[in-house]
Amino acid sequence: MCAAPGPIAHASAGLDFGGRELGTAGVGRTADAIKAALTDGPLPAGARVVGGQVLLPDGQGSFTVSVEPRRMPSTLPYAPVATAHFLGPDAAVVRVSDRATADLIRQAVAARLTEVAVIVADRSDKQRPDVTSGLNEGVLTTADTAGRIPLSPRDIGRVTALKILGDQLPTTSARVKNAALGSAIAMGLLDEEPARPVHRMEGNAPLVGPAAAAARAASVRATLPDSAIGLDKVLDLARKAGSQATLKNIRAERDCERRVLREQADGLITGRTTADAELTKSLNARYPQQLPVIPHVIVGSGWAATVDYLTLPPVAGAGADVPPVLTVAAGYGVVNDLGDFRLTQPAMDNELPGAPFQPVDFAEDRNDFVMSTAFGRAVGVARAFAGMPTYQANVSGIEARADTKAAAEWPADARYRLTTSDKRTLYARSLDLATGLGPPRIQQAAGDQLAGRTFVDPDTGYQVTFGPAGDVRILDPQGEPYTGQLPASASWLLGAQNVDGEPRKLSEPFLLDPQGRPTERRVIDPESRYSVDPDTRVTYAPDGTPIDPVGLDPALRARLGFRAEGYRDPRFVADPDSPYSVHPMTGAVALTESGEPVDRTTVPPQTLVRLDGLVRAHRVQYGGQNTSASYRPDDDLLVVGGGAGGASEVEQAHPVTRQVTWGARPGRLAADYPRGPEGALDPKGLRAEWDSAAPARKAEIQRDLSFVSGGFNRRNTLPSIGAFSLPIWKPTLRTTDLPVTVRYTTTGRFGTTDLQGRLSTFSRIVYTIGQETDYPGGAAALLGPGTRLIAMLGPDGVEVNGLGDAQRTLRVLGAAGVTPGVLRLTGADQAVLTDKIKQQADVLPPDARSIHPSIRYHAGRIAEMNRTFQR
Repeated sequence: MCAAPGPIAHASAGLDFGGRELGTAGVGRTADAIKAALTDGPLPAGARVVGGQVLLPDGQGSFTVSVEPRRMPSTLPYAPVATAHFLGPDAAVVRVSDRATADLIRQAVAARLTEVAVIVADRSDKQRPDVTSGLNEGVLTTADTAGRIPLSPRDIGRVTALKILGDQLPTTSARVKNAALGSAIAMGLLDEEPARPVHRMEGNAPLVGPAAAAARAASVRATLPDSAIGLDKVLDLARKAGSQATLKNIRAERDCERRVLREQADGLITGRTTADAELTKSLNARYPQQLPVIPHVIVGSGWAATVDYLTLPPVAGAGADVPPVLTVAAGYGVVNDLGDFRLTQPAMDNELPGAPFQPVDFAEDRNDFVMSTAFGRAVGVARAFAGMPTYQANVSGIEARADTKAAAEWPADARYRLTTSDKRTLYARSLDLATGLGPPRIQQAAGDQLAGRTFVDPDTGYQVTFGPAGDVRILDPQGEPYTGQLPASASWLLGAQNVDGEPRKLSEPFLLDPQGRPTERRVIDPESRYSVDPDTRVTYAPDGTPIDPVGLDPALRARLGFRAEGYRDPRFVADPDSPYSVHPMTGAVALTESGEPVDRTTVPPQTLVRLDGLVRAHRVQYGGQNTSASYRPDDDLLVVGGGAGGASEVEQAHPVTRQVTWGARPGRLAADYPRGPEGALDPKGLRAEWDSAAPARKAEIQRDLSFVSGGFNRRNTLPSIGAFSLPIWKPTLRTTDLPVTVRYTTTGRFGTTDLQGRLSTFSRIVYTIGQETDYPGGAAALLGPGTRLIAMLGPDGVEVNGLGDAQRTLRVLGAAGVTPGVLRLTGADQAVLTDKIKQQADVLPPDARSIHPSIRYHAGRIAEMNRTFQR
């Protein structure tokens, strides 16, 4: 715990951390403090207190706000003093911690009432300004050319609280003075020059330190002139020589409090994960096949699902057996699990409505981009504070109840049926999908490169072969012709199906399956270009002609698996620290020396963990599955994907990886490109050079400019960190000759060939070519092509906040709702909605601009939808 004296600790905790300042809870004490706060004010303009409730004018009548004590969770030493939660379109509640002091309660009640009043007034004016809070410590990204920032409802509430303190200056107690200084620090009004300059590029020059503080203060004076005098009194106090020691102590205490919060957050998050596992186990035991009807289900458990849960109006329960709101997901979101990796935006662009703590509260450097660890802790702590229950399962199907369904088939009050990957079913009265962008996109084989190739579904063994003339044959796992119906998963992966007993190609087959296993079994020997199918043991010459391996050089025969003691699958990977080898496709274990199969249950647990790690390392991976800790010094890595995902992967791999090759699709040469910052790639300069360059140099420039897409931004040009900074860019090999085949090799590496048939080998391959909601498990696939969605609009009747069905009991929230696959379900509205979403993203702050799947784009929109959500 931090050890600052009481007055300093009180001032540094403030409204954000002061909810557990008192050693004992006191509901009566808190109720008295609330009553005094409502009596003494200040109250929002036009507000009235009636029967202990606050009535706010809303243009039609009144909006009711209850203010009540709340027992804060005891698992962390800090908590906000008060939180605000909308109960529906005409009511909200401000919950006040029962362990906060009376002075902080007065400030917090005034702040939260003001925040709610601003939102209500905006709704009355049919608007929702799309802003996040700028009155925080750290980098400021929203200042305009005049040095002004828009203020969020939360900002305006905090100014109200600061005015309470400022109006008592200069003649007041040391406690009030300290609190005023602490509040000014928390609001970024006293930011100091950072230890290192903030990174900037043309068109994106955020403010930090005194410049950011000045912009905040100027914006408060311009937007809220009635608060200017109180603000300036606080700033005058901060400039006095006698305040400097106090400021130093408050800053040190705030740093300590945030360090404690970071240290204790992980235990709280683990506790929630354990509780979810116990909930899942209990529900499965009580309901082996079918769970009861859940009043409201959220599919997903990442940041979007969490914001949805936090801001959702209360839902009536259906009994003690199941929670009224249940999230269903197997994990807790990719963004939360990237380790010490900088996200694309700073903390102020990642505000989480309804969360008790924000990413900025967990950030170690508030002038930097927010780290995934800080963001993940903010999301995880929010889940834990709220007791957000997650049923741990993958959803594999969703069905809406048709009007013609017989009552006997469905529970009477169920509108939606969900199927999980383990074949359980659960029903819901209303349903939100917050599943993100979908599974990773997988490279498909080129349509003109299929002749003579065979693709296999690693899970089922079904195969599809393509003849020289493009004819298609479907084979069973034994390699015999098959005329039945392929399982849906195999048909999707192989791009084929039997129609009326005849094989038909539906799409190009995938080079890999979702687990990163190659769909071509043939293992190639890089030295000779001979190959073998280990399952059939058919051997092929470099031109693809089947041959008898007997006549081959003995060393080559051995590499292909033909040994004196019998055939050994060359794909097995030996564990150097045990006598075992493991198969990267199946996970099967064998003795390295003899090849004798081993029952996995007999392998020591620590060894089995190591073997599973080898399996993972010898499968192709997808963007978001690795952190810098995943890579090894001897890795020879191929990253496929020239966008932001590829840039992220290159950045994480470079410090520890021997060699990185980065591949992107060839791009058309544009007329203009952005100017790069000092120390980074300069696309504008390259484009100017191209005009007079020699042909060979022109080819190099056009290749390099193919990587300049959505990933070329301030984040990815960070000096010596980002993929486009010269220390990372220059040693990275770059290519636009992408793989058309991916196979295992006899050396334990991956072998790829490009369109020219050139063979390359890599120890690791990562594909970062996007995500697809149309893939199994994605939102579009779960909903199915028969679902019809419409736009869910904001208060102005124009802003698109999400999608829903006609009854508005099914909603698609967050990034899933802006994907092409889901937007297709809007039918004729797709083109208009796509354009509108782009327009909304194009006016975001610079670090989030044009990124419509971003947290910055969606978090506020989810909260807005929930303010008026009626089931």
